[in-house]
Amino acid sequence: MRLSRMLLPLLAVLPLLACESSGGVGATCGEDGCDSGFTCRRDFPGTFCAQACTAEGEGGGCPGDTLCTRQFDTLMCSRVCDSQADCREGYACNGVSNTGLKACQVKP
Repeated sequence: MRLSRMLLPLLAVLPLLACESSGGVGATCGEDGCDSGFTCRRDFPGTFCAQACTAEGEGGGCPGDTLCTRQFDTLMCSRVCDSQADCREGYACNGVSNTGLKACQVKP
């Protein structure tokens, strides 16, 4: 009984987490592509829903929890991370120039 009381809230939240990341910045491009306003980059590992930005190391027009970084000589929004576990396979949690933040970037 105690275990079910602990699991129930977790099970209620999991679908919300899945919806939040599907089709947004850094997500894989689904069968229908990415959310509106994002471009599907099929040249990135596992595909990548990208959004252009204007100033490396700043928000630069990026959605919350993302940061403008340089990837393949292009500025685009990338998910902010604390550790490698926050990034998908094929991406590394690297420091972003002129900031104290890290973001998931394509592994070299």
